Amino acid sequence: MSRKFLWVGGLILLGVLAGGLFLIFSPASVQTVKPHRGEAVEAVYATGTVESVRYAYVGSKVIGRVTDVPVREGEKVSEGQVLAVLDAREAISQLQEARAKLDLARSDLSRARRLFKGGHVSKAALDQAVSVSQAAESAVEGAKARLDEHFILAPLTGEVLRSVKQIKPGDMVGANQNLFLIGDPSSLEINAEVDEEDIPRIKPGQVALIRADAFSGQALKGRVSRITPHGDPVARTYRVYILLPSDTPLLSGMTTEINIVVDERKDALLVPVTAISGAGVWVFKDGRAHLADVTLGTVGEEMAEIKSGLDDTAEVIANPPSGLEEGQRVQAAPAEKD
Repeated sequence: MSRKFLWVGGLILLGVLAGGLFLIFSPASVQTVKPHRGEAVEAVYATGTVESVRYAYVGSKVIGRVTDVPVREGEKVSEGQVLAVLDAREAISQLQEARAKLDLARSDLSRARRLFKGGHVSKAALDQAVSVSQAAESAVEGAKARLDEHFILAPLTGEVLRSVKQIKPGDMVGANQNLFLIGDPSSLEINAEVDEEDIPRIKPGQVALIRADAFSGQALKGRVSRITPHGDPVARTYRVYILLPSDTPLLSGMTTEINIVVDERKDALLVPVTAISGAGVWVFKDGRAHLADVTLGTVGEEMAEIKSGLDDTAEVIANPPSGLEEGQRVQAAPAEKD
């Protein structure tokens, strides 16, 4: 009984050893694909904010208390329309006082002219009356200007895109404080920041592919309209403006990610990105794996462009296993298509 047991155990041991040797020396299994021709798009990445082509921040020139806000966000306004009013009682009183002084100065000037004509006053007295009248006129104009500063007006025709401080009657506002953003929502552009290393490749007229979180399922496009001639030396970026079509769903103030197309090739040779290993591509030939030195072009999320070093007939190993060596024997099977 013991000898039979040992013999059976020996058979099991030989079987395990044979299986292990088979696993060690059997060719690795790989999946292969054929390169195919397609479109390769090379783009420069940027981020930017949607803005109106024509817009202006509007604020107060003087300190004052708000007495009226006749417009709201989203309302259309015309150039010169009142957006807000500040307490103008003191300015009105100053204008009334200046006008009263002007009336008196004009009356004195009229009397001085009559007396000078009759030879009852000197030329110096007449000149003095003229000077006082002119000063009074200047004082009235100054008082008018100060009164006008209490009425905040729209600088252009458009829409109240935003009430910056959400002001309401009773609020105090400071001098040079922005209160409204006025713009034309029918004409929009993206103010984008492009790295200084990429700016030489950007030209007006290039297509921009736009992505926004609010419209993740939509393909949005624009075109480069102009490039600022002076960059930001701290951020090392240049400002690029991308004009949007009139039917764009984007809204002023939205943040976007942009890919500006700088080169496009319709008949590029493409392989899966997973096939790339350093600066080469693993190919299957005569039952073995070989690393082909290639020149890479555009590399996308799924496909990579091969500019040289590979032809259309090659069998590319789609997902080369870790540790694959040059000339290693492999078994190939066509990769499954999605």
